[in-house]
Amino acid sequence: MPLIDLKLHANVSELMLYMKCPRQVYYTNRDHELAAEITPEYLEHMILKEMAIGYSDAIERASIDRVSILDELNIEMERVKGELELIYSTELRNLPHRVLETAEEVVSEHIGMIASNLSETISKYGKEETIRRIRPYRTEPVLHSDKLKLTGIPSAIIQYEEKILPLSIRTGKYPDSGVWRNDRIHIAAIAMLLEENYGDSVEHGFVQYARHGSIREVKIRPEDRRQVLKIRSRVDSIKNGILPERKEVTACSYCNFMHLCTTARSSLASRLF
Repeated sequence: MPLIDLKLHANVSELMLYMKCPRQVYYTNRDHELAAEITPEYLEHMILKEMAIGYSDAIERASIDRVSILDELNIEMERVKGELELIYSTELRNLPHRVLETAEEVVSEHIGMIASNLSETISKYGKEETIRRIRPYRTEPVLHSDKLKLTGIPSAIIQYEEKILPLSIRTGKYPDSGVWRNDRIHIAAIAMLLEENYGDSVEHGFVQYARHGSIREVKIRPEDRRQVLKIRSRVDSIKNGILPERKEVTACSYCNFMHLCTTARSSLASRLF
């Protein structure tokens, strides 16, 4: 299906944006740009994502001790440094080199903790099992379902026990246990798309918190699937013209759409969002 046709349906990224702020869905679908300038923080996200894709290779090369894993992660870091500007050539064009260096330095400071957490995971589950949970079968595949009226591009999918499962690579903080609600809904949405595309049931997936080297298994519940469908329907309504009610949150103070988001607009339809 042509990409222009895929845009007619909701995207999983729009579902995640809705959970952050419904009005951002409204504005991004009316030719307003959400993306801000490339900051060191955004570059950290890029670097950590590329690093995480290579964690399984680092683990495979290493012995199970932390020092060996640390050495291999440093090798992965050097690989990412060399490849980042090739992979993100458009985004990083004309970027001051010092900004990139700052982001690389911050990520490097986390490598010791990442190695420790990966080592603990290997001690708990074994080396081969840890690799199976995070080794990409495909990275960023385009998944689409007319039945679900949904499109998604997950970080990666993995081949685990003869099934194709979702792997979500997140680069922010991680919860003390389990996964964040947004990450649970994201995994559920991708799982539903995988079921439609591969014709097999998907009962769980994995979230990899790349900044910490933590791998969390997610069991997909019926309620997660209900929430995906509910949010998708609301996103469709917003894209069709309903402006959600404004909700004041901390993130409002640095939102790109702050100059547009001035109408409180209280109606039955808007309050549903």
